Amino acid sequence: MKKFIVFIVACVVVTSSYATHLMGGQISATYLSSDTSGSHYFVELDVYRDTFGVPMMLDQTIEIYELDIVTGTYNLIGVDSMSLGTSGSVATMSSVYGVEIYHFTDSITFPANGYYMIKWSDCCRNGAIINMSSPLAEEMQFLTYINVDSANPNSSPTYLSPPVIYLPANNVWQYNPLPFDPDGDSLVWNLSIPLSNDTTVIGYQFLSDTALYSNATGVFAMDTVTGEITWDPKMVGNFVASFAIEEYRNGVLVGAMSRDMQFVVVPDSTNAVPDVSFMQSPPTNNLGYPYVKIVPGQNYEITLLASDADVNDVVSMDAYGEPFEITNPAIFNVVNTGNGNEIEATFSWTPNMSQLRSKPYVVVFRTTDNFFYFDETIQFEVSLATSVQENNILGIMDIYPNP
Repeated sequence: MKKFIVFIVACVVVTSSYATHLMGGQISATYLSSDTSGSHYFVELDVYRDTFGVPMMLDQTIEIYELDIVTGTYNLIGVDSMSLGTSGSVATMSSVYGVEIYHFTDSITFPANGYYMIKWSDCCRNGAIINMSSPLAEEMQFLTYINVDSANPNSSPTYLSPPVIYLPANNVWQYNPLPFDPDGDSLVWNLSIPLSNDTTVIGYQFLSDTALYSNATGVFAMDTVTGEITWDPKMVGNFVASFAIEEYRNGVLVGAMSRDMQFVVVPDSTNAVPDVSFMQSPPTNNLGYPYVKIVPGQNYEITLLASDADVNDVVSMDAYGEPFEITNPAIFNVVNTGNGNEIEATFSWTPNMSQLRSKPYVVVFRTTDNFFYFDETIQFEVSLATSVQENNILGIMDIYPNP
């Protein structure tokens, strides 16, 4: 395990890779253990870039800041060099629009309890971005804040589902980054302004602007309950959005993180969006959200069908969510039906008593033809109550992620 505390002196120079056409990414920090040397964390940095820009360096530097509670400022206390993850290679996200995924990892040690900030930045963003005035002059910067307390371990919030790239113009589209906290802390998420060089991007325009970017049938918005994003873009081009999560424990803010994403909107004239449907429609709560209640020890199964009007396209489906991250996990299987490119996906879960809670588990089903993506979101509550009336009442009380 490598300790990050290398105190900064005037002669230290941190070089930048200057990787143009940066598209997005995030930082997350997961608690490992504590001892007399401090609290150990596993830090992951994901960076997305298109292959038209300058290649990235295969080692990246993050900066570590500690909060001075007297002055209220974060002071730089060290840097850490991160290398590519265990695969040691760069993944390709899209063979159509050359997108690379760089996954950097390292273990670091925070020497004492306190509030810390992890920062990464590099230059430059994609010059084709429309909703920024000067994207090529803007850095891309990610921040993650975390309250380190060895007596009360805390990991940063994160997103469970990976970003997507393409979406069609003039079509209502759904995507869910799936905000999640491994400690079960209360989360609040929202849209934010992308960061550049320790400040917000100058000349940034939100995609919810109906005069420029959103049709009235689907104004760009992030659902406050599920985290699902809906958008009906009114023009083609490259766009950037930023999302922020805050985590609260007993009403106290203990962490936050941000994710940047670049969307490429294209005309939907040559490629159909995959069609997905439920074999049996899941029940909904009185707020209109798909909401399933499962009794511990009882198996629940739901089946989805997906196909694509383009007969030569290969359709696939993935599922993301906390039920796949815990002991006694849910099972998700996909098979071809033999009817053209149609597939059948089955989600099956038999939760036990340890998974009993009123706060719902959120699962995202993502269908793709390896070009377009479409998400369906369902909430699952593991509860001893079974009546419809009680389900509706609990849906109001527990569905919101407010602290």
